[in-house]
Amino acid sequence: MKKTRLILLGALSILATLATAVPGASANSDYPTEANYLVTITNNTDGQYLTPPNFAAHDRSVRIFRRGQAASPGVQAVAENGGVGVLAGELKANIDDAGLGDSTVGADAPIRPRQSATFQISSDAERFSLVSMLICTNDGFAGLSNRQLPKIDGQTRRFGIPSYDAGTEINTELKADIVPAPFCQEGAGTGTGMSNPALAENSVIRRHRGIQGVGNLGPNFDWDDPVAFIEITRVPAVATYEVTITNDTSGQYLTPPNWITHQANLSVFNSGEAASPGVQAVAENGGVPVLAAELADAVAAAGIGSSGVAGPVGDEPGPIFPGESRTFTIQSNADRLSIVSMLICTNDGFGGVNGQSLPNTLGNTRRYILRDYDAGTEINTELKADIVPAPFCQEGAGTGTGMSNPALAENGVVGAHPGIEGVGDLGPNFDWPGRKVGTVRVTRVG
Repeated sequence: MKKTRLILLGALSILATLATAVPGASANSDYPTEANYLVTITNNTDGQYLTPPNFAAHDRSVRIFRRGQAASPGVQAVAENGGVGVLAGELKANIDDAGLGDSTVGADAPIRPRQSATFQISSDAERFSLVSMLICTNDGFAGLSNRQLPKIDGQTRRFGIPSYDAGTEINTELKADIVPAPFCQEGAGTGTGMSNPALAENSVIRRHRGIQGVGNLGPNFDWDDPVAFIEITRVPAVATYEVTITNDTSGQYLTPPNWITHQANLSVFNSGEAASPGVQAVAENGGVPVLAAELADAVAAAGIGSSGVAGPVGDEPGPIFPGESRTFTIQSNADRLSIVSMLICTNDGFGGVNGQSLPNTLGNTRRYILRDYDAGTEINTELKADIVPAPFCQEGAGTGTGMSNPALAENGVVGAHPGIEGVGDLGPNFDWPGRKVGTVRVTRVG
C-alpha cells in the first residue's frame, strides 16, 4: 500500500464546525484495556468529496444507522447538509449512555477524490462505525456500521465503505438543493445547506443508486462502490529499545545514523527506485539534518512512529569509526525500523536497514545487517575532489565541497553498491567485503 497522507484544505464556511473532536466515555469493566488505533480513510471516487468522517468506537449495543430503518437526526444532518457537528453530539450521547467507547471527527477538511485522511483514536470498545457525506448529493453518505476493531496490537483490518441514501431528501441532483460547495459545480453552489421540507422523502436508509443525471450533476460525480476504503491498525503501546550499531569495515567511516520507526506501509528507500531528497543528501554529502527533517515529516504525516539521529548521549553526533560501535535508546509505538548512514569515503554510498521488524517482547533481541547501497544519484568517480572533505578519506583534507555536483548526476536508482573499484583516488583500504558494512543489534528493554 502506498504511503498515505492527510490532506488539509481550507475549511468551507458551510463546514466550519466540522472538525470538533468529541471526548470519549468512561471505561467499562467488560473491556478494561484501552487501545490506540491508527485510522486511514481513502476516498475511492473520482469526483465526490467526503465530509470529515464521523468515527465512533462503541459497544455492540450502539447502532449509528441501520439499512431499512429511518436515519437518525444526526445521520440526516450529515447526509443532507454536512452537519458533522450534529452527528458528533449524537454519537457522544449514545456512547455515554452505553458507558463504553469514544468518537471523533477524523479530519480537518473534506477528503478530496483519491486522497486520504489519517487520524488516531483511543477506546476501550470493540466495535466501530463511521458516516461521511457524499457532498455532491442530496442525502448520500459513505458508511460502515458495527464492525469489529482489530483485537491484537499490530493487527490491521481493512474494509470497503459502501454508499447509502439516507432516505430523507428527494434526489433532485440540483445545485440549488445541495450544500453550497464550490467543487460540486462550476462556480459556487446555490444551495442553503439547510434541509428543505418541500424535498422531504420520509423514507429509510438504503443503498445509493448513484448519480442518475436528472439534475445539474453530470456523470463525473458518479461512483462505483466502494466509495472509500478504511484501514485500521491497533497501535502497540510505546516500547523502549536499546540499539547498537557497529561499523564492521576496516576503512570506511559512517555518518551519525538517521533512524526511523514506522509501519509496513512506509519505506525510507527501495532498491530499484529513485532515492528521496533526504537519502540523496546523506549519501552524497553527509546531509544528516536534511534526512532527519524528511523522516520527522513522515512520522508526523503517518501519526505513528519516531525518528532521530544516533549520537552519543549528551554529545554532538559524530562519525562511527571503523570497528567501533554506537549505542542509543529509542522509544516507539511502531513495529518497523529503518536506518540510513553514509559511507563517507564514497560518492553516494550508504549503509542501510530497510523496514526490519522490531522485537515484540520484553528482553527479546534482533540483529540486522547494515547493508551497502549506492543511491544512484552520483557517478562513482572515487576522486577526492568529488567526495565530502573528510580528512580521513585521504592523506590530507579532502578537496570536495560537500555539495552535489550537477555534472556528476547519475539519475539512477538505489541498488547494491559495487564497492571501491580503484578508478580514482580511493585505494582498496576503503573497500569492504561482501555487502555487509555494519551490524545492528536491537533489544526491547521496556
